[in-house]
Amino acid sequence: MAFRILAVTCTLITLWHFLLRPVVPLTLRLPSTHSISQDHKPVDGHVLPAEPAALVVSDKAGYSRWTVFIPQASEFPLQAKHYSAICSQSEVLREQIAQESRLVRAKDWRHKHGYYSVDQTFIDVKDAESIGALPTSADLEYSGGVCKKSLTFVLDAGDASFGKSLLLLWLSYGLAKKEGRAFFVDDSRWAYGRYTSFFSPPPSPGCVQPPKHHIVPCPHSGKHLLVSASTSQWTFGSAFEKEFSHLRQYGVERSHPIYELVRTGYQDLFKLTGEDALYASSRLAKFREDARQHAGPVVGVHIRRGDAHPLEYQYSQDYLPLERYASAARKILRTQLHATLPETHTEVDDFHKFLEYVHSPLLLGSDDPEIFDSVELKDAASPFVVQKAQERIQLATKATLDLASPAEPLREPGSAYVKHVDENSGWEGGFYSSLFFALGRSRFHSAGKDSRKTTQAPTVDDRNGGVATPLSEDTRRLRELVGRAYLLDLAVLGDSNGVVCAVSSASCRVLGVLMGWDALKAGRWMNVDDDRPWSWDGRQKKKVTAQAPLLICA
Repeated sequence: MAFRILAVTCTLITLWHFLLRPVVPLTLRLPSTHSISQDHKPVDGHVLPAEPAALVVSDKAGYSRWTVFIPQASEFPLQAKHYSAICSQSEVLREQIAQESRLVRAKDWRHKHGYYSVDQTFIDVKDAESIGALPTSADLEYSGGVCKKSLTFVLDAGDASFGKSLLLLWLSYGLAKKEGRAFFVDDSRWAYGRYTSFFSPPPSPGCVQPPKHHIVPCPHSGKHLLVSASTSQWTFGSAFEKEFSHLRQYGVERSHPIYELVRTGYQDLFKLTGEDALYASSRLAKFREDARQHAGPVVGVHIRRGDAHPLEYQYSQDYLPLERYASAARKILRTQLHATLPETHTEVDDFHKFLEYVHSPLLLGSDDPEIFDSVELKDAASPFVVQKAQERIQLATKATLDLASPAEPLREPGSAYVKHVDENSGWEGGFYSSLFFALGRSRFHSAGKDSRKTTQAPTVDDRNGGVATPLSEDTRRLRELVGRAYLLDLAVLGDSNGVVCAVSSASCRVLGVLMGWDALKAGRWMNVDDDRPWSWDGRQKKKVTAQAPLLICA
């Protein structure tokens, strides 16, 4: 009998401990890495941090919740390091709340719930303000017409890759449209300048963007979400992959739902402005007419060099052979010709002779201007006639720059003294991010001062995430020209009958989006790097089939 009483008592104590004991609030527990600002008014007897941070507050019921505090006077957008820090801190606070309160008992709730599970440990910034957990400001209160849900995409200051920015931009737009969020683009820190220098403005959402301090990088269930290159791992991480991938399929079919999101962004946002749009359409019309006269298709090739190296291990420290691109282009040509070959040529014995007759143009886009004059490529591309995808804006080599603007002599006449002054520097070898960020920089500036005229809009952070500095007019103009040349290449190549490229380059994955799903399925978009299928980030590997073991008999 005594044993039964003891067992019942132990059971009741256990139930009380896990289910009925009162919750101990974790009010406003600040990350230890953040300093305290004496300029902020106390909230609930606690002083707010001086920098943006994730912190714990108590809701009306006394439960501990985490939220995001961004000082209302902060510049928008924040530096990339601040957004990354907020999301990293939130993961720690979420685990602490799960351990110390009964609001969320399962510490591994992220592994048991999908992408759209609501984070019960989070309280939205506006809701935290309404209960007095965060300070409010009368002139920043919500008014009529403010979006109920939104996604703001911030173009990054530290990423020189235009292609990666496009993929992330289009994916964010497609996700926002699927979720019924208003979509906004912020270009105030973009390394390339103004978004509208390249594209028409995004479709109007029909509502007003919320106060800047209400826009948070995580969690995804937040009302007003911010996405950038620095926060993409939280928005487009493993949970996103599980939600939007056909996990039981292989190849391009695995990424089809994600592809559709990116394609939606492309269709609504890729609208070149001004004369560039007219030039791209007229250029492509000329190529189509040339191909029609020779009864052949229009095939394009994009060759990325510079600081992008192949995924294929054999060439990971070098570049793919040009013959590989040319061979794939001929394969597309044969496929297209077999589909449209006139009946008079169906019995041609030597198909190569017919290819020589066709003289179909091979449109070439590349970040390395020396590729266009490569004898190796011209020989490998036969019977194609290699032509530049666009000639409106061209990246210059050092030889071209020397002819247009000779460099100053490095040695004074009659003197042994050599001046250490940079000579003209071209794009030999391709696009390098360090060269891009050096565009327009004065040779003779010192102590971080540039003697050139500057413009206050847009301002950017440099790659190290330092203090925002204004772009000089020369820098803005040169970077804009590089971006426009890149987009013209994409616009022409992406509307051809077939494209060959290397998926290790973001440009190749962008071209897959421009070509369309049917082109991917039909093999008119061909990747020559490691045989990987299309994926928005290039991480999906090719399917490896098991092979029978080799038996050696003595």
